[in-house]
Amino acid sequence: MRVNVANGAFKCMNCGEGGGDVVTYTIKKYELDFISATKLLGAWIYDSNKARAQQKPTTLSPRDALQVLNREATLAAVAAGNIANGTALTETDRARLKVCANRIIRIAEEFKS
Repeated sequence: MRVNVANGAFKCMNCGEGGGDVVTYTIKKYELDFISATKLLGAWIYDSNKARAQQKPTTLSPRDALQVLNREATLAAVAAGNIANGTALTETDRARLKVCANRIIRIAEEFKS
């Protein structure tokens, strides 16, 4: 197994499986959906309107926002390429794509002038 410590990407030298982060690794290793994998990793926060009202969002720096936008735009482009080539997205892929779109929208709203 090779892991890029700078961005979290991994590649199994035995089976050839690879991906972009620890969540993707957990999804593939344990055959989970996104929510189950993040709960297993302890990274899932209960999501309700009450919980959201109590949490004050942190503002990203422009540099951090660009890094997130780059990662999410890349994911969206890969999904679009798969669809264009006739590959159907799995439910997990669709759910992750929705998260991706939501993050892009939230960052765009944060930096509107």
